[in-house]
Amino acid sequence: MEYEDILYQVESPLATITLNRPEIKNAFTLPMLASVERALRRAVADDRVKVIAITGAGGSFCSGGNVKDMASGQLQSWEMKRYLWEHVQRVPLLLEDIDKPVIAAIDGVAYGGGFDLALACDFRFAADRASFCSTFVRIGLAPGDGGAYVLPRMLGRSKALDILLTGRVIRMDEARELGLVDRVVAPERLLAEVQSYAGEMAQWPLPAIRAIKRAVNQGEKSDLRSHMDYVSSQLALLSETPEHLEAVNRLVAGQREKK
Repeated sequence: MEYEDILYQVESPLATITLNRPEIKNAFTLPMLASVERALRRAVADDRVKVIAITGAGGSFCSGGNVKDMASGQLQSWEMKRYLWEHVQRVPLLLEDIDKPVIAAIDGVAYGGGFDLALACDFRFAADRASFCSTFVRIGLAPGDGGAYVLPRMLGRSKALDILLTGRVIRMDEARELGLVDRVVAPERLLAEVQSYAGEMAQWPLPAIRAIKRAVNQGEKSDLRSHMDYVSSQLALLSETPEHLEAVNRLVAGQREKK
C-alpha cells in the first residue's frame, strides 16, 4: 500500500491530502505521518499540482498525538524525542521548505499537534463549526511540532502565550477575530471553497508562484538588502522562463489591438 491512514488525490491544479483515521479524530499514527511526508513530496514534484490542501476525514481535522500511546509509556524520555524528531517534526519542517501554497482545510477539531499542523500551512480555511486548542499544557507537555514558534509570529507574544498557557478551546468567532483563519464557510462548502481559491492562484505561472513563496520565506529571515539581492537573482531566472515571455508578449499584442 502506497499510503496508510491518508487519502491522496490530484484534481489539477489541486492535490488533496486527507488524514483518514476518523474513528480517532485523525490523531497521528506513524504510518499516517510517513504517508503525509511522501504525499507532500509527490505533490511538490508533480507539475500538474500548483496548490496543496491538507484536510481530515469524518468531520475532524486532526486531534494531534495519540494519547493512548503516551499513557502506555511508549512515548517517554528518548522515545518521545525520537517520535518527534524522526516522525512528527519532519512534516512541519518539510512544509517550511515547500514552495507551493499549502491550505489547511479544517472541519471539526484541530487540537494539539493538529493545531500545530494547521499553523504550519500557508492558509487556514475553516468550517464554521471548527475549533482550535493547544492541548499540550493540559497533559503536562509543550508544543512539539512548531506551535510555540509559529503562533507568536502570527499573533504576537501575549496572544500566543494566552492560547498556549490556558489550553482553552478557541471557537470560530474568536479564531476569526484573532486572525487564526483566513476564510470561514459552511462545512459542506469547505472543500469547494479550497478548490475555487486554488484555481485563483493556479491561473498564474507555476515558476512565479514558487518564486513568490520562496521570496516571502526568505524575506522573513533576512534584512532588506539581502532580500533585494535574493529577489533580483530570482527575477533574472524568471525573466528567461517561457511563461514570462509568453505573458509579456500577450500583453504587448493586446495593447496593439486596442490601438
